[in-house]
Amino acid sequence: MIEIRNRLFISLGLILGFLIFGTIGFLITEDTVTNVFDSIYFTVVTMTTVGYGDLVPTSGASRAVASIVMIGGIASVLWTIQSVFDLAVSRGIREELGLPEKKTKLKGHYIIVGYGNVGKQTVSQLRAKNEKFIVIENDTAKIEVAVDANIPIIEGDASEDSVLQRANIADAKGLVTTLTDAMNVIVVISAKMLNPDIYVVTKVEEYRNVAKLKKAGADEIVDCTEMGARVIVTKVRNVAIDPVCGEEVSIRDTLYVQEHGGETYYFHSNECLEKFIEDPKRYIIMKKALEATCGLDLLK
Repeated sequence: MIEIRNRLFISLGLILGFLIFGTIGFLITEDTVTNVFDSIYFTVVTMTTVGYGDLVPTSGASRAVASIVMIGGIASVLWTIQSVFDLAVSRGIREELGLPEKKTKLKGHYIIVGYGNVGKQTVSQLRAKNEKFIVIENDTAKIEVAVDANIPIIEGDASEDSVLQRANIADAKGLVTTLTDAMNVIVVISAKMLNPDIYVVTKVEEYRNVAKLKKAGADEIVDCTEMGARVIVTKVRNVAIDPVCGEEVSIRDTLYVQEHGGETYYFHSNECLEKFIEDPKRYIIMKKALEATCGLDLLK
């Protein structure tokens, strides 16, 4: 919706720009145009290709102005018509799907950016753990799929501050972004600017972009292919991942075990266990965000 509105404003601005250009241009280059009102009239009939025939360009310079105004004006008018149509259709879809335009009332929730394959897995994992979440997506087809599945969703571009604010990023527990690497960088920067304390997990497609995402402020960067392989290996070897230091832990042999919230956590050392006991919420949030990003269960 925001993208369409921006496009409409740009197209209207172009129409105004060509109108001003034509008005000034015809006043300077066309001898038959003697006042501003005639020049505006000449510009409008040229832009709309009406051409009543009462005014015609008589010099090479005025013909050049007319050509620019005609081509630019037609393109701008058509773009404006298309934008108005898209805006009307978008409003109709929003009303039909019941998509919210106001800020969500959720607090202590996760924000999922993108409802592609990874986004769906993320939602599935969070739902299974009874976590609150909301999805941000700007693809109409994906939005319809989410609505059919009763997924709370906001239509919009997550790189826009206003969209993240509608998702109540200020009170969110964490954010998972599953877009392309380039878009993820922008989303991470925007999220951290609006809420410096939010825990941000991002998917990465190419390893060369890890440093960029880290510099943008991502707390965790997940390569789902690598992580999936790691989980398979830990399962077959009957080991767990320490939620504090990330080390592999033998489920059978470790002395450092802690129950919390109905789940069992295994630790590499007493130091890691003590850190977990001091602030379990921090490490549980990290665990849930990480495993949700790729639809994996990392620690059990």
